[in-house]
Amino acid sequence: MNAVDMRINKTLIRREFWENRSLWLVPTVFAAILTVLSVYMLVAVLVNHSGAVNNIDIDNGPHFQISDMPDLRDASDAEITGFVRVVTFGLSFMFSRLMLIVTFFYLLDSLYADRRDRSVLFWRSMPVSDTRTVLSKLATALIGVTVVAFAVTVAFELVLLVLGLILGSALGTHPFVLLAHPGAFLSSWLLVAWGELVQALWYLPIFAWVMLASSWAKKTPFLWTVLVPAGIIVAEAWVFHTGYFARMIAHQTVDWLPLAFNFDALKMHGDKSFDVIGGPIFGLGNIGHVFTAPRLWIGAALAAAFIYGAIELRRKRSEI
Repeated sequence: MNAVDMRINKTLIRREFWENRSLWLVPTVFAAILTVLSVYMLVAVLVNHSGAVNNIDIDNGPHFQISDMPDLRDASDAEITGFVRVVTFGLSFMFSRLMLIVTFFYLLDSLYADRRDRSVLFWRSMPVSDTRTVLSKLATALIGVTVVAFAVTVAFELVLLVLGLILGSALGTHPFVLLAHPGAFLSSWLLVAWGELVQALWYLPIFAWVMLASSWAKKTPFLWTVLVPAGIIVAEAWVFHTGYFARMIAHQTVDWLPLAFNFDALKMHGDKSFDVIGGPIFGLGNIGHVFTAPRLWIGAALAAAFIYGAIELRRKRSEI
């Protein structure tokens, strides 16, 4: 790929973010709202806290006990790393779920909207092929949205760290110990980036199917996207009295997690100590597990077929 091709691809992806501002506005506004709520909670806790009591009761708000908050003064390296990972993973999971919803509706409209408003005729007059246009939209969903979600998550976590330092200092939980472990933050963010990458690859056939439905539908692509798999699930249950297709879709959304990381979510749920994931939860073996998983490549083959169909439909169909 030469420099001209690279410049065209970057321009196409920028066009997607320019025309679909929800891709960056939704996570930014969500992070801003969380920041405002966090500042409000910080001020409310500081105002209602008295050094002589353990309980903090905010008027018409939540109830805190200082003894329940982790005192990091005597925490081990593994416990601090685990604490940072729990917070980092929890916030990134929240933003990731939000961006999956945003990505779904973006892809749902990606090949349908320009046929509806006939702007597809204008874009076809430009020296850009339908193949490149479709792939740029897929790259926006896979790479662009992932980068935006990661950047917003890290920025919000830094804000939350500052607020946490202020709150912990006021409550005497020695939060500045965290600053002596920058590696815990860097390793956590690298692990989050790895998780976002694996999740994007695992969701590839689902994204491609939504794009195929978007290029096929003359009306309401949402119904085509949802009703076709729902019909297969109902037909399987009606004829064979089984639920393999439904379980396959459900597993496709979560089975990447134990391949990408070496920790047991059930053990974390039952063990409140943070050192459960403070150890080596990732290794080179995880890369092998992910990229040698047959389901990843079967999903990639399905995605390739769906994308091929979406490109062909875009070539043959113009305005609605």
